[in-house]
Amino acid sequence: MNILEKEKRLKELLEHNIKNEKVGTAIAITGPWGVGKTFFWKNFLDKQLSDERIYKKDNIFNRKYAYVSLFGLESLSDLKTQIYSSIESFHSSIEIPKWIKSLPSIFKETKVSQLGISAPAKIFDSLMFNQVKDAIICFDDFERMSNKLDIKDVMGLANYLKLEKNCQVILILDEDKTQDENKKKYAEYKEKLVDETIIINSVEALIRENAKGIEEPLVELMIKFAEALEIHNFRFFKKVINLYCYFRSQLSDELSDVLKKVILIRLIEGVLVEFFSNEYSWDDFLQNKNILKNEKFYKVINNANGINLLKEDFYFWFSQNEKFSFDKLESYVKSDNIGRKNRDSDIQLGNFLKRYDNLKFTENDLVSIDGLLEKIDIHESHINLIKIFFLFEDLELMNYKKELYGKLEQMIYDWIKERICNDEEEKFLYYLLRFFPEKHRFYDFVVKHKLERKQDNIALSLGEIFTKRASIVVGEKENEFLLNISVVEWVNYLKYTEKKEYLFHDIRWIFIKVKDNTFDKGIIDNISSAFLILGKDSGIMQKYYEIQRNKIMKEAEL
Repeated sequence: MNILEKEKRLKELLEHNIKNEKVGTAIAITGPWGVGKTFFWKNFLDKQLSDERIYKKDNIFNRKYAYVSLFGLESLSDLKTQIYSSIESFHSSIEIPKWIKSLPSIFKETKVSQLGISAPAKIFDSLMFNQVKDAIICFDDFERMSNKLDIKDVMGLANYLKLEKNCQVILILDEDKTQDENKKKYAEYKEKLVDETIIINSVEALIRENAKGIEEPLVELMIKFAEALEIHNFRFFKKVINLYCYFRSQLSDELSDVLKKVILIRLIEGVLVEFFSNEYSWDDFLQNKNILKNEKFYKVINNANGINLLKEDFYFWFSQNEKFSFDKLESYVKSDNIGRKNRDSDIQLGNFLKRYDNLKFTENDLVSIDGLLEKIDIHESHINLIKIFFLFEDLELMNYKKELYGKLEQMIYDWIKERICNDEEEKFLYYLLRFFPEKHRFYDFVVKHKLERKQDNIALSLGEIFTKRASIVVGEKENEFLLNISVVEWVNYLKYTEKKEYLFHDIRWIFIKVKDNTFDKGIIDNISSAFLILGKDSGIMQKYYEIQRNKIMKEAEL
């Protein structure tokens, strides 16, 4: 049963009693401390009262009402005084003057021993209290009741108001937190007095009320966390909400939905460590150990896109470490905003292409594309940009929109250069070639750099092998590498490597390793073929390469 269903149930109970019964009713609103029992009641009552506060037959809630906190009251007389002095009449134009309501306190502050007026004060109390009837009376703060006030007297008075004064009595309490002796007495009277019980076990209503300035998805996320963590004390989420608002005030207004979730989740984790240090630690969250603590909590995080950003930053903030900086946090915001704007721009590029496919592409679209190039990141939008580039070539717009065409071309060239220079992107070269027709200048550009980079990698790897050959234990790995070097690649290596005297010394070592069966004979065949090609292509150097080849083979006794 959710909060709205509980409100409906409470309304039905009160309406039925007022309309159909000759005596009042007593309803207990119970739940853990801090869960929002008082808020639930006051919010419920406020919804029932009309704005005019004028009694109408169709609104039975516009009647006399008193809210009484038991905190600080020390006697039954104090309680009665509190009831009639705080009574509000929502349907009567005649109110008890404030100076009359204040008389009891004046009497009580007067020294009875000197003036002898205790009897008149009691008579006044009795006369005023007798006026209390047909009212809604709410008793709150049972857990904080003074030990000088006996709970059996409170329950007895509530029963009197219910049966003799036709009052609807609301009792707000946490049965588990009531002091031991009072808890026992309450249990004894509960059966006789309480007709119905409404249990409040969720802080959802309080979260919604206090997070009105926060986006609805984040409010829902807090409610999910409250349920998963079984947190019934709103103080926890009050701190989370206050911190969230503080962080939002320190950062740019334009926060993406993802970063909003990140900040909220990090704050919930930090407050968990503060409130429940015996159950949670920062180590749990920094190392993703929270699943060991609470599987439901882990599930909520996963449903929030498995966010793992900014963990260390928020750890620094909660531990008041000087490494924390809002400037650094702001850099995440700016980076995320750039990415978000780029995604928006990329969507617009995709829409332009759809318009082209549907024969709706106009010159205005070309103007819009020109404006987007300043905002877009080609690393994230290269597919659409390359498609638009070829659209220009298909429509032969190279001269008509020469400047825009040039911008696109340069962006693509720069992107290719940057990607093929990354040693970790070997597969990306093959990915690149799929974008361009064979013999297109982009295709040739990629192939050229692909071959150059592979040659550089071969030279680098050979250099490492030759440098370490005195100590290296060569085996299958080195044999496979050498065997996979093609004749053309050996030609380029032999042709462009400087310090030829060292080069031939290195080649001789390979031949020797072939002789002792460490390396495969196919390696020598490729190198010999490379020497022959170099001799033919080099003209005057032909004899030189033949001499070197024969010399090496003779020394290696092959």
